[in-house]
Parts: sequence; C-alpha cells; structure tokens
Amino acid sequence: MLSNFLDAPGIIPAKLENQEDAVKLAICEDIGEAAYDNQQIGAALIDLLVELNFDNILSSRYQLDPQNITGEEYIESLGNSKFKGDTERATMQLLNDFRKGVMGKIPLELPQLI
Repeated sequence: MLSNFLDAPGIIPAKLENQEDAVKLAICEDIGEAAYDNQQIGAALIDLLVELNFDNILSSRYQLDPQNITGEEYIESLGNSKFKGDTERATMQLLNDFRKGVMGKIPLELPQLI
C-alpha cells in the first residue's frame, strides 16, 4: 500500500529517492524525527551552510569558525564550548535556531543562474 502525505505546496512521497532532499526536509523538520538522527542532520546543516557561504552566521552566533572542519567536528566543538560536552543538546540548539529563524532567513537551495 502506497501512502502519500499532503504538504502545502505538493505531495511528499512515502519514500524519498533523493537523499539530499530528505536531509533538507529533516533540517526543516518536515519529516518525523524518528526517521533521522539529529546529530547527522545537524552536521549536514553545518556542512550545507558552509557550502552555501552562510558560515559567517555560524561564526557570529556561536563564536566558532566552521571553516576547515566537518559539521560533526563543529557540533562536537559547540557541545564542548557551550554545553559541557553535550553534543545532542548542541545539535538541538542549532537545529531549533535554524528552524525558528533565529539565524535569519536562510535558503537551503540557491536558484540556478541562467
């Protein structure tokens, strides 16, 4: 039995073929938390923000430079510096800050230049 969920702009398929899209949906909390690991999604968010040149937002908000380290290393550093080594708490703070717009309006995809 194939189930689809209705979403405001369209339909989310029961199985997402494109993992990049699935990660972006998880970052935005558009798929259930049971379907992903928070720390992996938090690390993916860091890597994506660096890739899209939004690393300055991370540097100014958390006083940690994300350049030249992985998203996982960034979360570990954030956990150590702000949350007494609690990387899960650091991850949730990061994801909540993004999801609630505390970091500002940040697109996870940029339009293609023609």
